[in-house]
Amino acid sequence: MARKTSLAALVIGAVLAAVLIGYRLTAPEIVVENTGRAPVLEVTVKLPSSRVVFGPIPAGDTQTIYHSASQADGVYEYAVNFIEGPSLISRCGNVTDSEHGKRLHLVTRGPEAAECLESNKLF
Repeated sequence: MARKTSLAALVIGAVLAAVLIGYRLTAPEIVVENTGRAPVLEVTVKLPSSRVVFGPIPAGDTQTIYHSASQADGVYEYAVNFIEGPSLISRCGNVTDSEHGKRLHLVTRGPEAAECLESNKLF
């Protein structure tokens, strides 16, 4: 009986792990990398149908947030607020509905510059 229970727990654990890995591979994500010297206070990324807010990001750190693939067509609009200095506000990339595996990589280089890179985690 204990052997059947252990086997069932192992199977359930494997199924849950597969679901989690599948979600992380297919869910669209936004990655913010702070390569500048100044810490970032907050980053807000507006998508056509939602909004994602990152908290403080120390210099040299990276954060990732997954978001819904259900979006209207449009662009990413972002605001990077630094602890000191001006905010960086711009737009980049394209958003379409059901972009599974999409990754937007926003690289901040300080109050003067940021770079957006779009890729697909599945290919």
